[in-house]
Amino acid sequence: MIPITPEQIRAISAACAKMRFDKDTKAAMVESFSDGRCTSTKGLSREEARAMLMKLNDLQPADPAMLKMKNKIFYYAHEMGWVKVNHNGKVVADGARVDDWCLKYSYLKKKLNNYTYAELPKLVSQFEAVYKHFLQTF
Repeated sequence: MIPITPEQIRAISAACAKMRFDKDTKAAMVESFSDGRCTSTKGLSREEARAMLMKLNDLQPADPAMLKMKNKIFYYAHEMGWVKVNHNGKVVADGARVDDWCLKYSYLKKKLNNYTYAELPKLVSQFEAVYKHFLQTF
């Protein structure tokens, strides 16, 4: 097994940061690419790292479209009053509350940022239904 290069480690870290993966998501992805052998990128082989980078690069082109879908969810959350005041004093959608809802009620029971591009349309539809129900209760 040829060990991972420092450049590959940096590239994987940068791609995961760009996709806003938390540590657990990144570790789970590393574990899947190493067939359960490790959870740290340092334990990957060069070939496993290459495969993981290819997968991460496949996910990244959809980033603007993913952002648009996530923003739609945040819009609905804001309209329903799921808000907080950020560090600039601006009222914004409460991402923690959205994540809590996703973990408890969404169809895949995972945080918003852990949804893939292919999974997001169904989540947006589900959240839109919650928003429509909210509007009907007024």
